[in-house]
Amino acid sequence: MKKKSKILLTIIVLAVVIAGGFFYWWLSQPVEESEEKTQPPTLFGKEDYKIEERADGKFIAVEKVGLSCEVPEGWRIEKVRGSGYPESGFWVDLYSSDAEIFDILTKGCGISIMAGTAEKSAKEIKENIRFIQETPEKSDEIRKDYEFEVIEINNYQGLEWIEPEVPDIGQATGIDIPIGDDKLISIGARFPSGYKEKCSPIWEDFLRNVVIE
Repeated sequence: MKKKSKILLTIIVLAVVIAGGFFYWWLSQPVEESEEKTQPPTLFGKEDYKIEERADGKFIAVEKVGLSCEVPEGWRIEKVRGSGYPESGFWVDLYSSDAEIFDILTKGCGISIMAGTAEKSAKEIKENIRFIQETPEKSDEIRKDYEFEVIEINNYQGLEWIEPEVPDIGQATGIDIPIGDDKLISIGARFPSGYKEKCSPIWEDFLRNVVIE
């Protein structure tokens, strides 16, 4: 049963990161008790993710959380409806020109941006941030097969995570950033097998240009 749960959880995590989404909430749900799952976070609407053409590039802006992200040059933008989330919320997927998707990203690089209302998840992430800061040697107790680190963007603290690399599939990473008491920003990246060396520097550059006001 444990093996089955682990496989199912891996599939869920991979699907969520590809889709872009609220990683912490999904990871915290019981794998085999779907009927008792907590109500999911409420994603912002399609109109809340604004695509802005500026003199210095193309940006995704989400005013409700003060977020601004620069789109890597030449990448395509897709606003995705979050099936299974309340009120038909959306997130944004960014893909490199060579990206190919067959259920999951198999070639190229991908970055996802998700924002919405998530009071329970925001609170739990803040608690884990505090736990890591107070007892950094115990950070692996949050989830032993993941790496966690506290990061800061414009005075907002976030929980950065890195999943284990899966053979023939690749690896995912991301950051969950609580905004106030009930808002959450989740930004994730996917490194398909054989693409980590190419995609990782792009991801790091992307994060350096993220602004939260």
